[in-house]
Amino acid sequence: MKQMIRHAGMIAALLLVLVTLPGLEVVAQGTLMPIPPHGSVYTGYSRGFWFTAPTSFFITGVRVPTDASTADQNVFLVRFTAPPPGLPGTSTYTVLGQWYNIPGTNIIPCQILVNSGDHIGVIGHRCALPATYFNAINSYTSTGPAASNILGVPVDLYRLMYQDNIVNIVPGDLGSATTGQLGRVEVYVAPPCVIPQGSLTAVLTDAVGNPKNFVEAPGSIHLQYQVSYPAGATNVGITAVFTRIGETVPAFTVTLNDVKAAGSTLLSRQAISLPANVPPGYYTVAVTFSTLNSCGNYEDTDIEPLSLMIVRPGTQLCRVWPGDVNNDDLVNYTDRKDLNTYIHDANLRSSWLTGPARFRTDAATNPLVFFNWEEQPAIPWDTPEGCYMDADGNGVVNNFDYIAIKLNWLKLRPGSPAKRGDTFSAVSFDIDQNHPNPFSDGTAIRFHVPEASMTQLVVVDMLGRTVATLVDGRVDAGTRFAHFSGEGLPAGKYLLRFTSVGSESGLRFSKTVTMALVK
Repeated sequence: MKQMIRHAGMIAALLLVLVTLPGLEVVAQGTLMPIPPHGSVYTGYSRGFWFTAPTSFFITGVRVPTDASTADQNVFLVRFTAPPPGLPGTSTYTVLGQWYNIPGTNIIPCQILVNSGDHIGVIGHRCALPATYFNAINSYTSTGPAASNILGVPVDLYRLMYQDNIVNIVPGDLGSATTGQLGRVEVYVAPPCVIPQGSLTAVLTDAVGNPKNFVEAPGSIHLQYQVSYPAGATNVGITAVFTRIGETVPAFTVTLNDVKAAGSTLLSRQAISLPANVPPGYYTVAVTFSTLNSCGNYEDTDIEPLSLMIVRPGTQLCRVWPGDVNNDDLVNYTDRKDLNTYIHDANLRSSWLTGPARFRTDAATNPLVFFNWEEQPAIPWDTPEGCYMDADGNGVVNNFDYIAIKLNWLKLRPGSPAKRGDTFSAVSFDIDQNHPNPFSDGTAIRFHVPEASMTQLVVVDMLGRTVATLVDGRVDAGTRFAHFSGEGLPAGKYLLRFTSVGSESGLRFSKTVTMALVK
């Protein structure tokens, strides 16, 4: 599920001037972004480093280490509009924070959102008053640039310079260098306010919760949703926006409200009534949840859009089960035969071989969803069979539609009666239970192949060792028999493994039967 998070209410840029009172212990929550160890002391201008954020995060604290001095600490934090150039530098940046004359060794707390791709610069030094342009005391690294990481994501740190002391004025131009020692400033980071991925889900259903991807207008469809975060209670707002494919203006919008109780997952379903003026067609349904995030603020989260077909009352839809091209509830050899016949009889007529393609929003990330064994609504073609023959849903009937038959081979539409009686279907691979079973003086095995096939019928013991090979080679189409005596084998259970591959179709079938030998 794709999650797009909007940090509502967060301040894009902060100018902070903080004075810490002596003796007041303030601890910033967060993880230290690694910086190289102290290498030397530089007294003069102001130094630091800059980097391009490899991920989104919060800066929760800053601190100038005491390796070079224990005088008051001073820190200047900015966001550049582009990677900073070399000296004389640039003044094109936004001030995120400025702290000066902060006594002691405490971490200076803050909460500043940094987005992935932001160019962040920080300068920090300690300075004994009165401050002058040449008495900034910097803790230097041994070399630069330096490799670091933010919450485990690698990032490179580069030298940043200001040719003055940052205490008395808001700095002007800041410049960078691709090499050279870095001014050491500790930056503490934490993950951004989040709603865990997968904690919000929604699906379109009927009134009892069965998935549904088409609806008549006027009519109703149900939105079934699940909210598992946060652990505590939260109000839940849900907005569903219905937009027809190819259009930009939504045709219909609805807002739902619910409440998640503390200590439980909200699983509920609400009806959405569609008015008669909603035009028919394929739609994307954009669903947005408004719930509490990890920071305790309400936040909008968009989930992966849903797909829906809206039709007029009485419209006869094609309800396609991919691979069941003859629409008889079962994918078998008959479907391959009927697809062959349809393509042949079409005689290259485009009205037979092309028509409206199916639509699913999830196909953008996974094209194979058109092969999923589930009901998929489709617009009728010029021929009654065309929409079913288009097994892969691309709007064209051709040899690629055989793929759906192979992927869904022998699958039966849910709710359909099993197609099995005392005799084999002439168009299916199958094998019977051996008879008699249990047996002592031998047993008969009956199997069927609908076309000439390479067939293997072997008996293995419960350790997987082959004890008999009854058939191994080409078998003509029809019902065949084999006999297994069990002679010389101890009593117990044995597995009869039947495997057959059609010589013409390439379709593969396998089945295992359990037999019991008694003495």
